[in-house]
Amino acid sequence: AMAVLPVTFSARADVTMFPDVGEAMTNPDFWAYLDPEADRVQMDQASIAALNERMLHTPDCQMYDLKNMSLRDVRVTREQVLKHANEELTGWMGGGYYDQYGNPISAEFAASILENIQGTYLDSPMLAYGIAVNRTDLRAYPTESIVTDELGDLNFDYIQLSGIRVNEPVIIAGTSADGQYCKVFTSNCDGWVRSSDVAVCKSRGEWLSAWDIPSERVLVVTESRFTTEYSNTDPETSGRELTLGTVLEEADAGGFGDRITNRAAFHNYAAYLPVRLSDGSYAKKKVLISQHHGIHEGYLPLTRRNILHTAFSMLGDAYGWGGMLAAEDCSGYIRDIYRCFGLELPRNTTWQAASPAARADVTGWSDMEKCALLNALPAGSTLFFRGHTMMYLGQWNGKYYVISSVSSMGNPYGGKNLRVRSVVINTLDVIRANGTTWLSNLHTMMIPYQG
Repeated sequence: AMAVLPVTFSARADVTMFPDVGEAMTNPDFWAYLDPEADRVQMDQASIAALNERMLHTPDCQMYDLKNMSLRDVRVTREQVLKHANEELTGWMGGGYYDQYGNPISAEFAASILENIQGTYLDSPMLAYGIAVNRTDLRAYPTESIVTDELGDLNFDYIQLSGIRVNEPVIIAGTSADGQYCKVFTSNCDGWVRSSDVAVCKSRGEWLSAWDIPSERVLVVTESRFTTEYSNTDPETSGRELTLGTVLEEADAGGFGDRITNRAAFHNYAAYLPVRLSDGSYAKKKVLISQHHGIHEGYLPLTRRNILHTAFSMLGDAYGWGGMLAAEDCSGYIRDIYRCFGLELPRNTTWQAASPAARADVTGWSDMEKCALLNALPAGSTLFFRGHTMMYLGQWNGKYYVISSVSSMGNPYGGKNLRVRSVVINTLDVIRANGTTWLSNLHTMMIPYQG
C-alpha cells in the first residue's frame, strides 16, 4: 500500500515540480519527520572549529588561512599570471564565446583585460586587510564584462568565480591598473573584486575584530535574503542586502527607547554593519534588523532539522553561477547552508568532495550498492557527481530525493534539455543532459559534519 504523507498541504496548482515530488515534500518537516534523531545536536561549536581547522590544512580543499597569511603568500610571478590569463582568453577567442553585447571575444577584449591586470598587484604586491561592505562578486579578471557561451545568456558569466557576503574578510594584495578593482584572497578563493565594495582596515586588529566574532555576539542570517530597512538619516546602512550565511556582530541596543538609525529598537536585533568611508577605510555602524527575519543569535545548533529548514529557505530561488546575481550555484548553496552552523566549506564541488569528513568513494558502484548506502545516510548529507553537488533529503516510496541549485538537466519527458537555474527538489533517477541518471553518476557521498 502507498505510504501516507506525514505532512499535508493544499496543493498549489501553479507551482511546477519534478515528477514524484509532492507538495508535502516542499516542507522540511516532512523529511525531519522521517528521522528519529532530527533534533539531536550532531556537532558542537568546538568540534566544528576543529573540523574547520583540518579543512584549512587539507591541500585538496584549496582553503586560505587568512589569519596567518603573509606577503610571501600573495606574491606572484608576473609572467605566470599573464601567461595563464592569456591562455584562457585565447581559448575564448577560439570561437563560441561572446561578450554581453553579443560580440565574439576579440583580441582587443583580451588585450584590455591583460592591461588592467597589470596594476600594483603584479608590480608591487602588498598585504592589506579588508572587509566586504556589500554582497559582491569575486571575478577572475578586473572587469565588468561578461563572457558567455550562448548569445544572450547574460546570467552565466565565465569570468565569475564566487560571491562574497557582507562582513566577510579579505586579504588585499593589490589593485588593477584602473584602480577600480582590488586583488583579494577570501577564505576559499582568490580573484578580483570592485574596490568600492571593500573597506580597508587600519590594522590587523581592527580587521579581526570585524569578523572573528565571539560566539556569544554572533548574529547569523538563516534565510535566503533580506534587506535592511531604508533610512534617509543613515544612508550607509539603508537597504543593504544580507544573504544566507552572513555573519554580523550583535550590538548593544541601548536603553528603553534609545534610537538606532533614528528609531527605537523594539522587536529588532541591533547589529554592526561594515561601511566604507569616503577615503575607503573601514568603520562599523549600528543597524536594526527586524526579529521576523531569519536571523539567529549565535550559530544555529547543528541538528538535521535545522539543516533542512535552512536548505529549504532557498527552495525556488534562482541559480547563480559562481555566486553571480546575488544567488548561488550548487556548491555555493551547500556552503551557505553549513555556514549558518559555523562550518566553513571549500568553494567548489571538487574541493568540497575532498573535505576531511566522513565520506565514501562510490565510483564504480552499482545503483543497487549506492541505494544500500543511501538507505543508511542521514538528511543533510552531500552527494557528488562531476560538476554537481546536492543535499540528500531521504528515501520515500522507493525513491531517493535531493535538493540542490541546478543549472540544467535532461528533460524527464523527452525533448530539449531543461534550463532549470533554480533550487529544486528531485529524485536521483532524473537524467543528465547525456541521458544517464544522477544516481548512476554519483562518485562521492559525504556527511560533511562528521569529521
